[in-house]
Amino acid sequence: MEKAHYLGYRDIADLIRKEVPEGPLSLVGGVGTGASTGAIATYLREAGRDVALVGVQPFGSVTFGAEHVSDPDMIIAGIGSSIPFQNVRHDLYDRIHWVNFDYAMSGAVELRASGIFAGLSAGAAYLATLWELKREPDRTYVFLAADTGHRYVDSAYANHAAARGLGAMRPHEVTARGELKHPWSAMDWPPADSALLRGAPVLVAESA
Repeated sequence: MEKAHYLGYRDIADLIRKEVPEGPLSLVGGVGTGASTGAIATYLREAGRDVALVGVQPFGSVTFGAEHVSDPDMIIAGIGSSIPFQNVRHDLYDRIHWVNFDYAMSGAVELRASGIFAGLSAGAAYLATLWELKREPDRTYVFLAADTGHRYVDSAYANHAAARGLGAMRPHEVTARGELKHPWSAMDWPPADSALLRGAPVLVAESA
């Protein structure tokens, strides 16, 4: 990872550090190039904050080894990839969520009802944040809403009547990438079926 990719997020990390009360913090966001989530978490950790980093992905993305579980409806811009990004620092993440189109759309519709017109990656991150809050309610949560809803008006928001209530949703908690399945899976990272070691930089995701 070139440091230049991180520099644009230093001010955001400083803002979070100043505005969010001291104590355990969880940062939740979609992972594309890994620059936003990786940079913010890194700067906060360097400042001494206790930060758990939760990445959000679509099914079918190779970035964290979910290429074997396709989702033909998934059109989340900016997160996930069909090719490995060599600048994603996999060792920075503590949890990964994979969310399909229907559940990401439901999260985005719920956000819109609260006045936030955001896209599918934000809807998926919001859904993941709600689950992490249930798991560890003593932490403070910040989720990244990186995209607006305008590009999804026809593809997602036009189907808002099909949105599901988030309260009844829960992920499949898995321990290996071979267990991933729709509509939503989550796991501690690195997974049990991985050779990844926390703290050792890994630039390309392993095959599932």
